[in-house]
Amino acid sequence: MAGSVAVRRPWSDDTWSYLNDPRMPAMEHGWKLHVSARPGTLAAVLALVLPVLERHVCHAKWARDPEVLRTLNSGTRNAASVGKAVTVYPTPDELLPLAVELAATLRGREGPPITGDRRLAPDAPVYYRYGPFTGDYRTGRSGRLESVMTGPDGQLFDGLAGTAYRCPPWAADPFTRPADTPSATPAVGAADGFGGGRYRVTGGIARKAQGNVYRALDLATGLAVVVKQARAYVAEDADGADARDRLRNEHAVLTALDGLPGVPRALDYFRHRADEYLVTTDCGSRDLRREVHDHGPFAATGTDRLHPSGPLAARLLRILDGAHRRGVVVRDLKPDNVVLDAEGHCRVVDFGISARHGTGPDGSTPGYSGPVHRPGAPALPADDYHALGMTLHFAATGLDPVVLDPDPAVNRERTLACLEFALPGPGHQRFRSLIGELTSPDPAARTAGADRLRREAGQALRRRPSAAARSAGADRPRREAARPIRRRPPAAPQIPTDLLAEVVEHTVAVCVAEAHRIADPAGAGRSAVPAPVDVYGGSSGLGLELLQHLHRPGVPAAVAALADWTARQHRTLPAGLYCGRTGVDLFLTAAGAPPPHTATDLPDRRPGGGPPEADLIDGAAGTGLGHLLLARAHPAAVAAVAVAADRHLAAATACRDQLTTGHARLTPPATPRPGDAALTKGIAHGDAGVAHFLLAHARATGDPVSRHHAALACARLADATPALLAAATRPGASRRYGSWCRGLAGIGAVLARAAEQLGEPAHRALAERCARACLDLAPRMPLVTQCCGLAGVGDLMLELAPATPEFHQAAGTVAALVLARSAGPSARPAFPDASLVRQSFGHATGTPGVLAFLRRLHSPGSPPLGTLP
Repeated sequence: MAGSVAVRRPWSDDTWSYLNDPRMPAMEHGWKLHVSARPGTLAAVLALVLPVLERHVCHAKWARDPEVLRTLNSGTRNAASVGKAVTVYPTPDELLPLAVELAATLRGREGPPITGDRRLAPDAPVYYRYGPFTGDYRTGRSGRLESVMTGPDGQLFDGLAGTAYRCPPWAADPFTRPADTPSATPAVGAADGFGGGRYRVTGGIARKAQGNVYRALDLATGLAVVVKQARAYVAEDADGADARDRLRNEHAVLTALDGLPGVPRALDYFRHRADEYLVTTDCGSRDLRREVHDHGPFAATGTDRLHPSGPLAARLLRILDGAHRRGVVVRDLKPDNVVLDAEGHCRVVDFGISARHGTGPDGSTPGYSGPVHRPGAPALPADDYHALGMTLHFAATGLDPVVLDPDPAVNRERTLACLEFALPGPGHQRFRSLIGELTSPDPAARTAGADRLRREAGQALRRRPSAAARSAGADRPRREAARPIRRRPPAAPQIPTDLLAEVVEHTVAVCVAEAHRIADPAGAGRSAVPAPVDVYGGSSGLGLELLQHLHRPGVPAAVAALADWTARQHRTLPAGLYCGRTGVDLFLTAAGAPPPHTATDLPDRRPGGGPPEADLIDGAAGTGLGHLLLARAHPAAVAAVAVAADRHLAAATACRDQLTTGHARLTPPATPRPGDAALTKGIAHGDAGVAHFLLAHARATGDPVSRHHAALACARLADATPALLAAATRPGASRRYGSWCRGLAGIGAVLARAAEQLGEPAHRALAERCARACLDLAPRMPLVTQCCGLAGVGDLMLELAPATPEFHQAAGTVAALVLARSAGPSARPAFPDASLVRQSFGHATGTPGVLAFLRRLHSPGSPPLGTLP
C-alpha cells in the first residue's frame, strides 16, 4: 500500500510523540509492532526507525524523550509497558514488509524484553502482538476494566496488554517463527540448564516487569527455595543500572544480614542468558496485603493485633532494628514485602533498593518508602519508620496511602484522615497517635515514635501471661474474631453546603475541559488511539453527566462539541447500555444530536452458540433499560417521533422476553474471588441488574406481565440478600461487598425501588440493612469511583434519603470520605481513578461518576446518570 508520500507532521503530548498517516484506513484492531529501546539509545533507535516508517502506511507513536522511556521501562505505571519505546499500527498489507525492514535495520540492538509480545527475530528488538488500535472499553465479569476487541463472529476479546502473550482466536500469527527461535522471556527451568539444572520450578509467586519470582525445589539439598529473576535492561536509572544491579545489591544486603531473624538467607546467585537470578530461603506463601484483602484488616479481628505494642508492630520493628544495627536501611517495607507464616510470625523480603551504610540504588514505593523521595540523598533509619507506620496503617484499614497530590504533606494529611474514619473514637487514639508520629515529615519525630513503640512492646512482653495461661485461653481470640464486628464511621464528618457547591462547580469545569479536549478537531485528528465512546468509560458517560449541568456556563457548548465528535466516530459496538451502542445512542439523543439510524438490535448469541448475555452492563437488561430511556426521549404527542418511541418500547419488551424466557442468561465469574458471591447477585453482572430492568419496564409500560416477573425477580433477590449481609458483616469480609457494581450498594438500590414500586416494606428493610453494611465497609474502600468505590455507596444512601434522614447524613459522611481519598484543595479536588495515581474521565471508573454522586447530594431529587433531563 505504500504510495505517494503523504504529509505527516509529528506532534506530542506528555508521554508520546505521534506520527499519523492520512492514508491509514480506520482500524479498530490488528497486528501491532513494538520496538524496544533503552533510554540511552532512544535517539539512535528513532533515527533508524522513523525513516522506515515514512516509507510505509502506518500510524506510530514513541516515547517523547528518554525520561519518559525510563518511566515506561521501570514498570511502575504498567508492567505491560516495559520496552515499548515505539508502537506501530500498520495496515495488514504493510505489516510483513514493515516488520522485516525494521528487524533488518535494528539487528544487533538491545532493549528490555517485551514479555506480552512475541519477538520477531532473536537478534533484533522488534516484537508483535494482536491488539486494539482504538480505545473501546467495558467492565469484565470480575469488575475489571477491559479493552474490548470484537471479532468477525461477534466474539469479544480483552485487548489489554499483559505480561504474558495472548491472542484472539480469530487472528492467525502472520510470521513464520523457526522452531529454535527463543521466546521473549526464556523459560525458567529450560533444558539448557536453569542454575546448572539444580533448581526445578514448582510454582509462581509474582509476575513483575523487573522479573518473575518463583518457588522451586533445590535438587541438591531438597530444600524449598525462592528464585528471583532480574531482567536485562529493565528499570534502568540515569547511570545505566538496571534490575540486575538491584538484584546484586539485594544479594549483598542479604549476605550482610545473614542470620538475622525475620530475613531470608541468600543461598545462590547465577546468570541465565542475559538475566540474573537470586536464590533464597522460602519465608512463606502469604503476604500482608493478601492477608488483609482475604481476611479483613487487623482491626476487624481483635484489638490485640492492632495495639501499638501488638505482635505485628513489635516484630516488624525488631527486624528493622536488627537491620539498622548492621548498617542496612530497608527502604522498601510495605504490605507486599511482609510475609506471614501459619503461626503469625512475620518476615521482611525484597531488599533490592536497600542501602548499606547510607548508600544504595535509587527507587521507592510511593506513599511507603519515606515522606519524600530524595534521589541521591543518604538513606536514614527514620525512613524505615515512615514505611513501618504506613504498613501498620494498611494492616489496620486495608487502605494504601493517598499519593495523587504532588504535595506529600497533603497526601499524609488525607491518609491520616482516612485512619480517623476507619478507627474512630478514643479506643484507637494511641494507635492513631503512633501512626501520626511514625509518618511525620520530621525524622526526629519518626524516631521518637519508634522509641515509644519499642518501650511499649517491651512493657507488653513483661506483662505477657505464662505459657499455661496462654494455653488455657488459646481459643478465646478465635471465638471473638468469629463475631461480626461493626466498623461504623462517625456520623459527624460532613461537607458544608457551600464547600459542596464549590466542589461540584469546579468538577463540572474540569469535565467541560475534558469534553473539549476529546472533541478538539486537531487533537482528535492526530491521535492514533481516540477516546472510547461508550457510557462506561468514554464520551457518552461524560456527556450524560454534563447534560445534568446545562444551566452552568460553558456546559451546553461542551456537550454539543462532545456529541458532534461522538456521532462522527465509527466503532463496532455490541448492543449494550453501558458498553455498547444503546448507551451511545442515548447520549446523542439526549444531547439533541440523534444518530440517523438509532440501533434497536438485541444482544447477540455468544460465540459457539451460547445464549445472549443477560446483564445490565452489556446484556439484555441494560439494552432494554436503554431503550426505555430512548423511548422517553421521543414524546408521543409528536407523530413523527411517536413511531420511534414505539420502536424503542418494542425493543425493550423483546429484551424483557429474552430474560423471562431464559433465552438470555447471566454469566458467572470465570475465576471467583472473595466477594464474588455478591457479584452473581449484583447490579452490574447479576440478578439485581435484571430485577432493576424488569421494574423499570413495568413502571414504563404498566404491563402486568412485567410487574409479575419483576416481583418474582425482586423476591429472589430479597431471599438471597440476608446471606450476603451475613457474609459482609463478618470480620474478614471483602470490601467488594460494599460496591455498587458487584455488591450490596447496587442490590440495596434495587430493593429500595422495589419496595416503593411493589409496596413491599420488607424490601425496604433489607435495603436499609444493605446501606448500613455498606457504610461499615466504606472506610475500607480505597476507590472513590462509581464502580467498586465510594460514589456507588453514596448513591445507595441518596436512594434511601428522602424517606429516612439518617441516610442523607450517611451520604454526607461518604462524601467526606471521598474528599479524604482525593488530591488537591478541598474546594478543587482531583479524584483518583481505579489506579489511585491519576485522574480519568470514564463514568464508572473516573471523575464523572463521582460528580454524579456529589451533584445529587448537593441537589436532592436530581436524577442519577442515564435519566434524561
